[in-house]
Amino acid sequence: MSSHLEPRSRRVLLGSYTPDGPAPSVLLAERSADGAWRIVTSATASNPSFVARSGDLVFAVLENASGSVASFRLDGDDLAPIDVVEHGEADPCHVVAATHLGVVLVANYTSGSITAVPVDDAGRLGAPATLPLPAGGGPVADRQAGPHAHEIVATPWGTHVVSNLGGDAIHEFAVEHGTDGAPVLRIVRTLDVPAGTGPRHMVVRGGLLHVVGELDGDLHTFEVDATSFRPASATPTVARAAAGPDDVVQPSHLDHAPSGRLLTALVRGRDTVSVFDATDAARPRLASEHAVGAAWPRHHAHLDDRTVVVAAQLGDALVEVDLVTGAATRVLELRAPTCVLPL
Repeated sequence: MSSHLEPRSRRVLLGSYTPDGPAPSVLLAERSADGAWRIVTSATASNPSFVARSGDLVFAVLENASGSVASFRLDGDDLAPIDVVEHGEADPCHVVAATHLGVVLVANYTSGSITAVPVDDAGRLGAPATLPLPAGGGPVADRQAGPHAHEIVATPWGTHVVSNLGGDAIHEFAVEHGTDGAPVLRIVRTLDVPAGTGPRHMVVRGGLLHVVGELDGDLHTFEVDATSFRPASATPTVARAAAGPDDVVQPSHLDHAPSGRLLTALVRGRDTVSVFDATDAARPRLASEHAVGAAWPRHHAHLDDRTVVVAAQLGDALVEVDLVTGAATRVLELRAPTCVLPL
């Protein structure tokens, strides 16, 4: 692994839940060169559970029953609201700033759909276009009665993939435009994963698609390109099987270290970060597991190969975890943080 953090300041954007109604919840935080954290500024929103950025534009999904997307402008220490559009799809939980296509892409969990919201250079939002995911569920009755979109990731060949936790599938889709310029979403192909996986978060890198299963607790790796899709190994990597009924293993976010030599997955319930040696990227192996020290780690980001910063939703904290020593330090006390986006 690389050395510890470089002695320079770092900034991140944070999203969070707001159980008591709209609140300062899109946050700009800074880590100083000496390791001290502070909140620089904030913007008010309702349940901005995930944020994305393109240049000086910031976008947040507002994870409510009616479903909305909000845009902001980041200018130095200022985070100013620009626009909000309601798209009517329940519980949007992930957003991607595909501004090169003129849209913001949204995964809607409860509605089981994806939405494209037009955006212009000033951050103003247009009329949304939504595509329901294919009908069908999986064997976990209380979680897979129908499709549930969870995360959208760009592919190297110009499309996007969305994880369907409810349908045990990854859907590849294209963003096109009609004669009137409005966005049109089209599913290109569906990539089935093993029944009961509950695919949640993904990493697409080096001809491989890594998928962490929220329901089976495994890390699945596939070889993928624009025309083919196949398992890279006959068996998935176990992200540490549950030791008993009280040992909840519910993976959330998957990420990779800057060097690409590590994959990291958060495990809620057990409240740990699992570290996978990805030197042989097609066959990652579990190398270590570290306690986060705060409940329900939902999302994280690598500050370098050694240090991750974790949003612990039910622990109401931002936590730094050293992947070498396992030391976990609460660095900010926050209400229900859900997303960490390095700037």
